[in-house]
Amino acid sequence: MNGKTYTGVVNQIQGDLYKVKYDGFNFESWLKREQFTVVSDPSASGNTEVQQQATAYTAPATASDLGPVMRFGISQGWASQIQENRLANYWAGLPVTDRSKLLQFINQAKTSSAKFFVLKSLLAGDNFTTLQTFIDELNQYEESYQQDKCLITNRRAIIQQWEYSCSVTTVQTYLADLCPRYAWQVKQVNDFDVAAADPYTNDMALQQKMLLEKYGGIVSARGSSSGKSIGINDVLNDYISPIVGVRYRAEQVTQPLQTVLANVRAIIDKGLDEPMLIGFAGTQSRHFILVMKYKNTAAGYQYLIYDPWDGVCDYVAESSMLQGSLSPLLNQWKITFDYYYPTQ
Repeated sequence: MNGKTYTGVVNQIQGDLYKVKYDGFNFESWLKREQFTVVSDPSASGNTEVQQQATAYTAPATASDLGPVMRFGISQGWASQIQENRLANYWAGLPVTDRSKLLQFINQAKTSSAKFFVLKSLLAGDNFTTLQTFIDELNQYEESYQQDKCLITNRRAIIQQWEYSCSVTTVQTYLADLCPRYAWQVKQVNDFDVAAADPYTNDMALQQKMLLEKYGGIVSARGSSSGKSIGINDVLNDYISPIVGVRYRAEQVTQPLQTVLANVRAIIDKGLDEPMLIGFAGTQSRHFILVMKYKNTAAGYQYLIYDPWDGVCDYVAESSMLQGSLSPLLNQWKITFDYYYPTQ
């Protein structure tokens, strides 16, 4: 209840539910009979149309109506202050008459996980047509399957299909972490986590090729140095910044690594993933990775790190990183940490 009276017309009846078109608003809502009062009945005056003038007392949805969906995502570790703030801003800018409509749209999803994945994808910028397809697809599967396909932080993740596509593959993974619908789409691609024998026939490889070439890179087969690498700042700022509301800069690691990792934790605490550029001792090669989460254990901090070369996410101990190791990732190499990407 919000204390206001709304008038409308009942234009459809299904059992004990009545579909009301509100006067003065481009909005319809299903109501139960006890939620409105009949003020006139056109059929009583000989009108054969099945309509009733009604005064509807159901208030538009309030912010708390989507609160349980967001709180569920937070409880699972799938949401952060980024999504909370975006929801608050989105809700504040939504016409009051559209809030119930949004709630009904989200509630088409049948599980708590699916509802949250749809909401998070909306906050990442997906349109309602895309999300309707997403809902219809999600509703065909059990919740455990939805979680497996909508989370990119599972051990198997996107693999880079070209020698120098670690940069754009890192951004693909960051996007998939921000937008479950995109993660779902990625995981429908055959062998998204396997290096393709022919990357020219692999959808993920073609997307990486498009992104790499867009920013001046050149693709070459894995193991071939004939291609050209790119930096990551412009890609982050074009694809990630519009979602998270910050811009990125490259900062060379000149401080002690412990200090840098403290900065990384502060960035993650804000709800952001953190790209880093590492080197391989004894070579000129560099490689992008993505730090996605961390936890504080009895043995010290551990970081969930995504490695695009093998397409794997796993926890790495800070003590290992301080020794130049990313084991169990890339454990055949001694690692240097060259750049990280704080926000401006």
